Amino acid sequence: MKIAVVLACLAASVLSAAPSLAATSNITSTHRADFYAAGKHQFYAWCADGQDRILRQDGVSAPDASSKLAQKTAGCRLSWQGRIAS
Repeated sequence: MKIAVVLACLAASVLSAAPSLAATSNITSTHRADFYAAGKHQFYAWCADGQDRILRQDGVSAPDASSKLAQKTAGCRLSWQGRIAS
């Protein structure tokens, strides 16, 4: 009897997780496409002077935008937040 209950709970968990995984994989693929897409990218900057801030930069990809910001913001560590609408 206990095995049947455990198996039923396991089956219910697997069936309820499938739609969530499908939705999450769509978000992940969009996020990856945005990383390599041209446009305005948003970064969070942790700065040594304690003045952390959010910065935006145009670029052909996130690495391109990040390198442009790195030249302007010495002493800051950049973290890509996403591509944003102009």
